[in-house]
Amino acid sequence: MEKNSEILKEITCPADLKKLDYEQIEILCQEIRNRIIDATSQNGGHVGPNLGVVELTVALHIAFDTPQDSFFWDVSHQGYVHKLLTGRNDERFEKIRQSNGLSGFLSREESKHDAFGAGHAGTALSAALGRCIARDLNKKDEHVVAVAGDAAFTCGITLEALNNIASSTKRFILILNDNEWSIAKNVGAVSKYFNELITNPAYTRLHKDAESFLTQVPGGPSLMKFLSKAKRDTKELIAPSSIFEKLGIRYLGPIDGHDVQSLVRFFEFAKTSDEPIVLHLLTQKGKGFPVALEEPEKWHGSGPFDKQTGQSKPSSP
Repeated sequence: MEKNSEILKEITCPADLKKLDYEQIEILCQEIRNRIIDATSQNGGHVGPNLGVVELTVALHIAFDTPQDSFFWDVSHQGYVHKLLTGRNDERFEKIRQSNGLSGFLSREESKHDAFGAGHAGTALSAALGRCIARDLNKKDEHVVAVAGDAAFTCGITLEALNNIASSTKRFILILNDNEWSIAKNVGAVSKYFNELITNPAYTRLHKDAESFLTQVPGGPSLMKFLSKAKRDTKELIAPSSIFEKLGIRYLGPIDGHDVQSLVRFFEFAKTSDEPIVLHLLTQKGKGFPVALEEPEKWHGSGPFDKQTGQSKPSSP
């Protein structure tokens, strides 16, 4: 593909993303934001949430392979980017939420890439867990990814799923899309170093080799228990991992949710995990659209608006 071409128009399915280099991916992300702003300025829609998950969605489709792999988006109002990357970048997108246009949510009737339709908060983890259990019973090998915002964790059905994940499956990938950027101050050099170390294949091999060695030498098991506790205590000082790890779910984060290259690396690591894992991503609602960044609550969902000023305009009949 030519680097100066309109890259989004050439994406007919997720496999096309894998042909791009990261310079092209950066251009593509901007084109996606422009496309979303253009469409929602005419019809309204969930502007802020979708602008905030551009890099996240692109990285998911680079690392995973839908429809063989399944994405479960909580609510699914943030599915516009996913629609654009899965063969729906046409006149239907321009009429999103309108007659003869695309649904404002994901829909299994609309695309084979939509594993789950929703419209309500809190359902993604439970549905994804059901898919994982079915996969395991049928001895299949696909990846199942649940993407949920921080608001989902106020729902009882989400907490129930969290309580059951570790006892039900060894392979469950949870993406916590945290768009409350006030906690970004907590992302320091130490946390970043631990994340990079843990996802390094050499570290993983060394860790497993060390465990194997310690189980075979006198006093080794006691030393291994002490070191595991020390590592756990250190992690709790630098990351909000405690609740997940007490439920048997491995935690990695916080992670920059707008760095595609880094996200792909973390997603590839999650695919190799032999235990349930949560990746805690920090994103910005409305990223790339200044007026939406200034008033994230207003731009969670909006009616038609002027692209330059953000001022509301009358809906078309």
